[in-house]
Amino acid sequence: MVLPRHLILESDAPTNSSQPVDHDSYGPRILAACWLVEILSGIIIGLRVYCKLKRSRALWYDDHILIAAWLFQTANVIITTVTVSLGAGQHIYNLNPAVLPFLALSGNIAGTLSITAAFLSKTSFGVTLLRLTTCNWAMKWFIYFLLVTMNVALALSAVLIWARCAPIAKAWHVEMEGTCWNPFVNTKYGLFSGVYSAFADFALSILPWPLIWNLQMRLREKIGVGVAMSMGVFAGLGAIAKVLQLHNLSNHDSTYYKSEIVIWGTVETGVTIMAASVPFLRLLIVEARPSREHRPYTPELNIPKEIGDEQDLFMKQYDCEQFLAITKPASVASSGRDKN
Repeated sequence: MVLPRHLILESDAPTNSSQPVDHDSYGPRILAACWLVEILSGIIIGLRVYCKLKRSRALWYDDHILIAAWLFQTANVIITTVTVSLGAGQHIYNLNPAVLPFLALSGNIAGTLSITAAFLSKTSFGVTLLRLTTCNWAMKWFIYFLLVTMNVALALSAVLIWARCAPIAKAWHVEMEGTCWNPFVNTKYGLFSGVYSAFADFALSILPWPLIWNLQMRLREKIGVGVAMSMGVFAGLGAIAKVLQLHNLSNHDSTYYKSEIVIWGTVETGVTIMAASVPFLRLLIVEARPSREHRPYTPELNIPKEIGDEQDLFMKQYDCEQFLAITKPASVASSGRDKN
């Protein structure tokens, strides 16, 4: 007779009378959340690429960075799926001890991929904003500072995953001789980097508003573009939700209590990818409004006051056409380019 897998794991698990028999598992929730976010972000970034190519625009640095972020996220979700199939999400005392080293190593790899995807996705949107700050050097340097410090903070968080033990392999082979520093070191630094990541999300969501408000656009258009470029607020909320779970990094029942961190880390990055792509999708809305296809070109709608007659410079920076003028149909955009 073939026993169900969870009974096999239980029979092989270390006997500990102080531990309750509990087969509660985060596994299904991890898979549902991670794959839902992964599929949605893949669709949204695919639509972003479609809209860029539809307007005969080659992909730029921010597009390539965001695609790289999604690929790292995809690798993270695939590895997470494998670990769930082996017991991740269940209480550690219900698992076969033989699989624990593999789960620990896979968790480290997935965590590194997740962090990398997170800072790449935020960097992509920051690079996008840099293209809108042609005449605002104070804001440009603030964005540079924010991107550099955020990348360093999150990259160091990924490094600490591997640097906490000597030799490194002791992090997933606990019986190996060696030393590891107090797990609270990673927890405390994770709290710092998580809070700073949330701050970066909120800051990058607020920065577009002063840029948009200086444009001679209808109020409704300003609000529409501003809201579209501020979706990173939801990524910031996801980062906060993850921070609230980081105390579980030092929990001995790691295979169970780290599940919320896995879920919210994936949600944070997925939402960032979607938020960075939403502004480009306004072309789809325009295409759904045939009555506006032949509206006369009105440059005053999209030209910043401070640039004035330097319309050519503004258009060459792609600011108007790729973000603020994406509300114009292709025929209108082309008429604007004819003026160059």
